[in-house]
Amino acid sequence: MSHNSSSTGFTLLQQLVLGPRQRFLLRLGFLRCSKCKSRPIDILLDEYLGKHHQACIRCRSIVSVLHFFIDLALRIMKVSSESLGKALETPYWRKGITATLKGIAYFGASKPITTGAPLFVVWNFTNRCNLRCKHCYQNAGPSLANELNTDEALNVVKDLSESDVSSIAFSGGEPLLRQDFFKVASYAKDCGMYVSVATNGTLITREVAKKLSKTVHYVEVSLDGASPEVHDNFRGVPGSWERSVAGIRHLINEGVTVGVATTATKNNIGEIHKIIDLTEQLGADYFICFNFIPTGRGQEIIKSDLSPVEREELLISLYRRLVKNMLMKKKTQIYSTAPQFARVGLETQKKLMGELRGISPDFSPVIPATHYANLPGLTLEIAEFIGGCGAGRVYAALSPEGDVQPCVFMPIKLGNLRKQRFEHIWLYSPVLNELRNREKLKGGCSVCPYKYVCGGCRARAYGYFGDYLMHDPGCIRRITQDRLEQAQLIKT
Repeated sequence: MSHNSSSTGFTLLQQLVLGPRQRFLLRLGFLRCSKCKSRPIDILLDEYLGKHHQACIRCRSIVSVLHFFIDLALRIMKVSSESLGKALETPYWRKGITATLKGIAYFGASKPITTGAPLFVVWNFTNRCNLRCKHCYQNAGPSLANELNTDEALNVVKDLSESDVSSIAFSGGEPLLRQDFFKVASYAKDCGMYVSVATNGTLITREVAKKLSKTVHYVEVSLDGASPEVHDNFRGVPGSWERSVAGIRHLINEGVTVGVATTATKNNIGEIHKIIDLTEQLGADYFICFNFIPTGRGQEIIKSDLSPVEREELLISLYRRLVKNMLMKKKTQIYSTAPQFARVGLETQKKLMGELRGISPDFSPVIPATHYANLPGLTLEIAEFIGGCGAGRVYAALSPEGDVQPCVFMPIKLGNLRKQRFEHIWLYSPVLNELRNREKLKGGCSVCPYKYVCGGCRARAYGYFGDYLMHDPGCIRRITQDRLEQAQLIKT
């Protein structure tokens, strides 16, 4: 499927589902039937896998409507029903497809897209941690008095799964410090979710790595320096670098998919590419450059935040390296949580492709469409559909006490899973519905031509201004906008 044809397909899909009648019919497919004990959408997706259900007349009618819509969408997107069936064989892909269809039913084919359940939820599984990182958003240390117990945690997993969440990432604190981690993570995997864990890596022995290889799909290890001096100073405990690197080696030896995560600040910006070099030497699959967010203990080192110029130069250098890595077919892929990364890719690709044309004339431009996806040949329209910052659109977070938040870096309590169902919070939260509407953005982000591609980091806006709709102060285009406004004032 070409990206040009899919661009046209998205436009047609928007026209098909904008009407309230169509969306009402689609929403009926996600309501559980008291007679069939199932949802029409689940009956339909089973049929794409060759499994057939006895269904009541009402459910069969709704299935027919859904079947018509999905078959039409597949034809528009030039995707075969066989390809859909193959994707549905993987449980977490099935959940992701279901969440995407539910998003269209509840929110329309919006720009950018909002899924009917998060594609991934980051769960701060505990506040307890064995390090003392200077930038910790969770302000981790000792366990909190009211953290979810094991039974409550298992109920949360069940709730997320029934709400069609496709991926769950255990974070912290240090999630491996909870004795019930493997029990809860195994249950999430049994529920059909893609399971990952974000860890400082210091507790990963050979035995732990072996156990993780059987429990989770992916492990992300934090590493903030290419040398012990830089990393240990940032992480607050001597010897942590050596233990984290050893943990990475143990994971790779056990065949675990591994990512190395680095938070970029003024303290380590000169080491970022050295850390990537180390990541490649270790044989890790991914390198992820995290935005610094001034929340938690991060508020104490706000002066370490990159300037807009430093961030722009770093993102350009990361983009150039990711393209060359793909061209050279290197194992390690490069990502960033900065939503500006997609815009940088769109602006940089033509120049870089000119440089690479002599090396590989058929190489397609690559755009970092999301935090975890690099897509060749991406058009502006599809980049706008994917949409940069995913807080409240395709992503949510949980606190150790079960509070739902738009993002781990945005400590706004939307509800608590001890008292409410996750699906209701996700679909109807006023805060989330504001975050989903890019027309509500303020400041420079509101007038930026890339507001649908990027949208600015909403957590950085909240951290700096206490307003998640304000502009992202770390963007180079903010400086350009300020200069334009000043020039306009001078003229008038």
